[in-house]
Amino acid sequence: MSRNTETQCSVDDFWSSRELLKHIKLVASKTRKSAYAILGWLMVEMLTRIRFETHYVSDVGRASLNMLFLMSAPTGGGKSAARKVAKDNFEFEDVGWSSPEPMQAGSGEAIADAFYIQVEVAVSETKTKWEVDWVNPNHCRVFFNDEISYHKGKSNQNSSTLEATYLSMYSGDLLGRSLAGGRGKEVPAGKYRAIAVFNAQPENDPFRTDAAKASGMPSRLLNLRAINPNARKDFADTAGVELPERPFKIPRFGNRGDSMPPQFRALSEMDAAHAEEDFLASEGKREHGRSHTLLTRAKVSCVLAALDGRDYLTTEDWWLSGHLIEHSNEVDAEIQSVISKALRAEAGKSGAILGYKLGAAEASKDKYAIKRVKENVKRWSSATGYDLTLPTNNPSNLKAIGALSQKIAPRDRKPYLEVALQELHSELNGLDEVATDGE
Repeated sequence: MSRNTETQCSVDDFWSSRELLKHIKLVASKTRKSAYAILGWLMVEMLTRIRFETHYVSDVGRASLNMLFLMSAPTGGGKSAARKVAKDNFEFEDVGWSSPEPMQAGSGEAIADAFYIQVEVAVSETKTKWEVDWVNPNHCRVFFNDEISYHKGKSNQNSSTLEATYLSMYSGDLLGRSLAGGRGKEVPAGKYRAIAVFNAQPENDPFRTDAAKASGMPSRLLNLRAINPNARKDFADTAGVELPERPFKIPRFGNRGDSMPPQFRALSEMDAAHAEEDFLASEGKREHGRSHTLLTRAKVSCVLAALDGRDYLTTEDWWLSGHLIEHSNEVDAEIQSVISKALRAEAGKSGAILGYKLGAAEASKDKYAIKRVKENVKRWSSATGYDLTLPTNNPSNLKAIGALSQKIAPRDRKPYLEVALQELHSELNGLDEVATDGE
């Protein structure tokens, strides 16, 4: 089908563009699950079947295809169920190695350890010895965090390297560390395939903090809505359509025993996008918190091509990946909105938010600190391009927040800046302010 890939890919364009995507949409409608979550799990499965030596190659250089996924939905919204639906209704051809079962890691060191197993090797007719070997031929592991509270608890422990390891894993960098006495494990850079999946309720999402944004974690995630708000309509619309008795077969990717693993070479428009990204970064104009969004989109393009049975990219892959990134950004904004509302509600009930008490005595140190930050924000907002009449998650404000935060004293940024921005936005727009104790 001929498509105008110069225009933005709509929801209908996306789900009608390929036989696989059409079938995912049908299965999702019949099972009342999220098509995006089902596609996410199929992408995970495909990544385990793409050789670890296969990279995305652009003018910038080689990039790992390792990916991080976040499935977002309220409790009971279908985050885990989507995985079972994907397994029951889609089939991948055997490529000569087993797909690893997902595991949950409690530390960065455990992630590195997970890539190796102990194997017994014969050294003579009567003697054997134990040696360390890769866990499977593709040096592959899937890390599944089904309960985000477990990940949050582990990553918040003192000296935890868990989240930093996930960041390195996305880039295909060295994992783990060697310790004295031969203890500890290292996974060499570029020598492994790794995928992480996080299930999280929006209000419990740990990846939208200022520290997470500074590390680039949100832009490394492909956020997928794991609940279908149109489930009732989609189910009714497909009432007369039956699902096939046999699972949909995913086209085979790659050839067993390839001596030269395929590489996904960037299209000219992708190289141009990377160049523009570099220019914006060097000029200090790149949108805050979006440092890896473009690379994540490129990785999505590669996986969509692989799901189509190809080891090369087309303009349609790039076009379709744009829709998934747009969806991911929408989910990101939804999560930030839920977290912001939860903070405001908590402030209204207990008078506590981000370390200060609203409505405290006039002499309260925190109240004066908020007042001080608000004055500084008003002084510098115009110069940095931040519009106080717009919400904090407005695209133009997301671009300007980095420059604005640099004008605020370091001691004030984390505890007070977000609240100051919310209060100023409410005041300028005539919105109800956060209730204080006794009101």
